[in-house]
Amino acid sequence: MTAPADRSSLSSLGDAAGDVLIVDDFPDALALYEAVLTDDGHRVRTAQSGAEALRQVDEREPELVLLDVSMPGMNGVEVLRRLRARRGGGPAVLMLTAARREPHAIEEGLKEGADAYLTKPIDSRELLARVRAALESFRLKRMIESQRRDHIAMLVHDLRHPLSSLALIAEVLQSEDLSGAERQATVAQIRTMCAEMARLVDGVLVASRLEAGVFFVEPRPVGVRVIVEPLLSVFTPVAARRRVTLVFDGSLDLEVRADPQKLRQALDNLVANALKFTPKGGRVRLKVWREQGAVTFEIADTGPGIPEAERASVFDRYKQGSRGRAAGGAGLGLAIARGIAEAHHGSIEVATGELGGAAFRIVLPR
Repeated sequence: MTAPADRSSLSSLGDAAGDVLIVDDFPDALALYEAVLTDDGHRVRTAQSGAEALRQVDEREPELVLLDVSMPGMNGVEVLRRLRARRGGGPAVLMLTAARREPHAIEEGLKEGADAYLTKPIDSRELLARVRAALESFRLKRMIESQRRDHIAMLVHDLRHPLSSLALIAEVLQSEDLSGAERQATVAQIRTMCAEMARLVDGVLVASRLEAGVFFVEPRPVGVRVIVEPLLSVFTPVAARRRVTLVFDGSLDLEVRADPQKLRQALDNLVANALKFTPKGGRVRLKVWREQGAVTFEIADTGPGIPEAERASVFDRYKQGSRGRAAGGAGLGLAIARGIAEAHHGSIEVATGELGGAAFRIVLPR
């Protein structure tokens, strides 16, 4: 291993310290790796065997393990295999190999789930760079997994409400003697609840397809009326229950080139989002207009709006701004709307609207 690098020359690589376990059966190598990483600010523990490493991981799981492949008794690949069998997949692992003597070790380690490998002799600059990159990647993965778990919990919560409402409505239909008008109103409630659940489920499907890169649209000339009228029929009663006024401003006779089902889903998410954050007595407006050939759909509300600092990340998947955290929700609706707009070669933006709250605009090209 080469001499430790000057700390000042490494500043551009980042300074986030991590909890690192180094596993190598050679004491001199352990001491050298430990000195380099400790000098860089990392919290370092060491182990001279696979069994000792696993005991230390059981006591306190590190963020990163530097793991030598060739060790007596339990080798590095077996340790890696056991680490990956842990709940959550265990820590990040960088394998240490002597590439010329162990050409198979790299392939086997990557197959078992190693994040990367370093070949001996190890340059201190490369060691620090790989460690920092591995820690950043590990933390990012953990953050995403945490957001996924939160998303699932919020999705279950969002689905539980309409399901509970449907159960209550079913009891009313079963136990009470309703007039024809009351029965029709109850059936309308059921349809609204079912539409809300379908919207949530469709949102999860679209999000998974966007994440997998297999989401497609089939644009065709379609009248705005085909998209807007069904949307208004679903959300007008929802707005009424929330004591919010939902209005349309524009011409239903405009034509846009779009996949009507997908575009409707994007607008559904934006309208549902606006209704969620608009207080009682407030107003939500869906406005459509054509300008220089492009068609713009704007959903504006009289809610609290979105702070300037949060607008750059408001469309990120599983991301919730301050008002989103206050109201709950899975944090997928805006990300889905962006994915659908971009699939149409269009764009989406957020600004402060004429009504004083947030205004989301989807612009579809000519």
